[in-house]
Amino acid sequence: MEPLISVIVPVYKTEQYLDQCIESLVMQTYRNLEILLVDDGSPDRCPEICDSWAERDPRIRVIHKVNAGASSARNTGLDLAKGDYLAFVDCDDWIHCDTYEWLINNLKKEHADLAICSEFQVFGKSIRRPEKKENVYLVMNSEEAFKRINSIGYFGVGVWDKLYARHLFDHLRFPEGRICEDYLLTYTVLDRARTIVYDSTPKYYYRQRAGSLTHGKEIDLWSVQSTEKMLALVREKYPLIEIYAVFGYVISRLGVYDLLLRTGARDPKWRAFKKETSKIIRKYYSELASVMEIPFSRRLQLLLVGWCSRIYAPIFRLFYRWKHRGIH
Repeated sequence: MEPLISVIVPVYKTEQYLDQCIESLVMQTYRNLEILLVDDGSPDRCPEICDSWAERDPRIRVIHKVNAGASSARNTGLDLAKGDYLAFVDCDDWIHCDTYEWLINNLKKEHADLAICSEFQVFGKSIRRPEKKENVYLVMNSEEAFKRINSIGYFGVGVWDKLYARHLFDHLRFPEGRICEDYLLTYTVLDRARTIVYDSTPKYYYRQRAGSLTHGKEIDLWSVQSTEKMLALVREKYPLIEIYAVFGYVISRLGVYDLLLRTGARDPKWRAFKKETSKIIRKYYSELASVMEIPFSRRLQLLLVGWCSRIYAPIFRLFYRWKHRGIH
């Protein structure tokens, strides 16, 4: 018997996408799956869609719960999962038909406890590859993984592009009531894992939607606080790659900085945050530029935010509208 993979899907208000998501799981070439559809009190037709699929495929279990957010739904799935391995899929996304066969084969080949793939980004009817390095295959320890996750062109903190050995989640759950809840959990998993394998082949289809949390307008410093803790961890345990962790911390601050520009937030605490971000960039820019492989567009962003923030704001707004064209 092949090992059992538990796939946890938090479900909420995505009735137009949910069938495509579930079908991509049901049609996986790797058959020994437990598919946990956690209905997080969705007010649309999602609960009925989940129940209909469960009647057709005995591998599907549906859990209906009161709405408490994606983290709560994922934690519910984790508490009920029976698999030897764990995976997560967002309910408006889908995966390639051989995703889990491919990931578990990489795990077995490298005797790893965490496997990572790449993704396509879906903008309406347009499917694009993100700006990542192609034809990359890495077998890493924790130190190397922290170096890569804090570099441009490899993998990120999202939990949906990964297959985990179950033990990585022992006494570990998602923080609830937060945006960007993946950050600290992923950093904890990277620190726990003995061997991590990354293949840049895209296997996950990540839908970009105007109403999703990624493109929402709620401001939360959890991502910055989490990367600050990651930086402290790296300084303590992996000091030779500290500058990479600094870069990850700066990038997380820039993510909030850009959100502040999008929302037009004017609270004094946010003005102070933007000034502090510019100060941090000026402090580390020379070392980052000499050590890190930074694309021109990101290097320009660092320079403008660090020294010419008033010029950066209108340029960012134009770039954001262009890059996210096609999102509905």
